[in-house]
Amino acid sequence: AGGGRRGMGVAWDADMLAEVFRTTQATAATLFGDARVYAERYLPRARHVEVQILADQHGNVVHLGERDCTMQRRHQKLIEESPAPALPEDLVARIHTAAVTGARAAGYQGAGTFEFLVECADDTDEFYFMEVNCRIQVEHPVTEMVTGIDLLTEQIRIAAGEPLRLRQRDVVLNGAAIECRINAEDPHHGFAPAPGTITGLSLPAGPFVRVDTHACPGCLIAPEYDSMIAKIISWAPDRDTAIARMRRALSETSVRGDGMHTTAGFLDDLIDSPEFRTAAHTTSHVDALTERQAAR
Repeated sequence: AGGGRRGMGVAWDADMLAEVFRTTQATAATLFGDARVYAERYLPRARHVEVQILADQHGNVVHLGERDCTMQRRHQKLIEESPAPALPEDLVARIHTAAVTGARAAGYQGAGTFEFLVECADDTDEFYFMEVNCRIQVEHPVTEMVTGIDLLTEQIRIAAGEPLRLRQRDVVLNGAAIECRINAEDPHHGFAPAPGTITGLSLPAGPFVRVDTHACPGCLIAPEYDSMIAKIISWAPDRDTAIARMRRALSETSVRGDGMHTTAGFLDDLIDSPEFRTAAHTTSHVDALTERQAAR
């Protein structure tokens, strides 16, 4: 019943299993009112790949390609992109098929995301089902940018009982899109919350850059709620250009306020890192990086 990385534990060997089970069960009962837990294989080096699904009440299911959400900290996504870079085409096709097959088998209806982990090992291309998010996700704009499909409109049409206007052959991915989540956190002090009232705000613009935000001067980023200030999305015909446009957009982003800090500069460093540019990063990359920085 959990979410947002809460209520998870790793057992590295059989001796740890009972302790981790009890701790996870207690956490789940306290936070979510449901003490049920399950076990799954832990992948210390993985890519996080998810598939956007649309399914109506008439048995029609289509996927809108995949998103790569590998760049994350403590299981919270920082950067998302579509399509997933540097993965074999046959592996991506198998992931698409698994998502559509799962949606049909479950009788799924609406917009949703089937999430998978791809094991990063030289001798395997295995992937594992993780969860379904039965809603529009934070990273949905990258799918909209590469498909030209308004996911919220399609979700509302499905809820109204209308059949999908799309067939799989109508879904064509064009170019590459990247999204960065701008949060009110201080990366130089362990990502400590940095809430406050915005006194000055400058957000990027220009061709092929999209900004989704509620923020404005005078707006309070409160400590009781999600720290996200804005989502910045760039699109380009190819990934390298999308990265360049995102870096330019991040350089134009300024959020001012007493005691406020944002993750914009840290995200720029991540995007410019060799690991991200070559798609050699894994889900543990950011945690390892921040641990090294904290040790200095």
